[in-house]
Amino acid sequence: MNGIGVDFTSSNYLDYRHGHDRLRPWRRLTTGLPPALGEFRRSARLAAELARRTGRSAGVLETSTLHAFVDGWAVLTARPAAVFIDEEAYPIGRIGLRANGLSGKVVRHFDPGHLSEALRRLPSGRRPVLLVDGLCPGCGRLAPLRELVDVLAPRRGVVLVDDTQAMGVGATASLSLPSSAPVVVVASAAKGYGVPLAVLTGPETLVRQVRHEAPTRLHGSGPSAAAQTALAQVLAVDSTEGARRRRILAELIELFQSGLRQYRLPAADGGRWPTQTVPVPREFCASVRASLLRQGVRTVAVNRRCRSGLGIAFLINAGHRPADVERAVDALAAAFAELRVAS
Repeated sequence: MNGIGVDFTSSNYLDYRHGHDRLRPWRRLTTGLPPALGEFRRSARLAAELARRTGRSAGVLETSTLHAFVDGWAVLTARPAAVFIDEEAYPIGRIGLRANGLSGKVVRHFDPGHLSEALRRLPSGRRPVLLVDGLCPGCGRLAPLRELVDVLAPRRGVVLVDDTQAMGVGATASLSLPSSAPVVVVASAAKGYGVPLAVLTGPETLVRQVRHEAPTRLHGSGPSAAAQTALAQVLAVDSTEGARRRRILAELIELFQSGLRQYRLPAADGGRWPTQTVPVPREFCASVRASLLRQGVRTVAVNRRCRSGLGIAFLINAGHRPADVERAVDALAAAFAELRVAS
């Protein structure tokens, strides 16, 4: 809730909050050192726990997913590599690639067959690296990581996964693979755990290289003591509280979708995931969002992922009440009714 009504713009899906009065105090906010030269002792323990939760062997904490992608790409492309990018991959992974002065070839969304075709044209001696989201908030599907790994295996390729959407919230695609699989995961703790830091997880050898040699680890600052304290606290709380919050979130998503069906409104993108995007004709998107705002419902106008056109995104989180979701659906129905009258 905020001053104008109900807010559906926050991606803090499980509604974990970290007020300063609820966190244990820290003696210093930062080490004053680049992480490769020295970091807080708890960093390794927290990274190891997040690695376990993503099904990988080892992990390293990073200040943000951008830091993690800059570092991951630097290590993965230190020897000749051919980069492939899923056409729907989230932009931060691409930005991290460009920060290393590199670009990649785009392949079709979650399509192992198209990737296989692209590999057949790849010169020998170059290791393929594929960037892909672990979960697509547009179609609500988990990436077919096992099939993608199998396609890359003959060329000793690696899958670099942006798993920010799913970490802490629900099923994580990388958990379906053995920890020895050539999969590197980058994920933010902001969506599932409400903490502004990230992690890079993967094979121990690669993670060790990132820890000691990667550029932002050598030239930037590591995650603050405040962020690490919040992460340590939420991981402990989540072991007992998380299942309840995830259940509440699932029930709210179902309530939203059933409301759309009752009003015969367009079905939302996103499947069973918290970002529910209702398609709206491009020429009416601004007016629908304005109508919602007048009714006290705050949303986000977005380009639809995996789909053409625009949509209105409702970011549902466990802090919403059923009445909030019902209000949002009623307001959306009223906005569509206004369109019908106007046309």
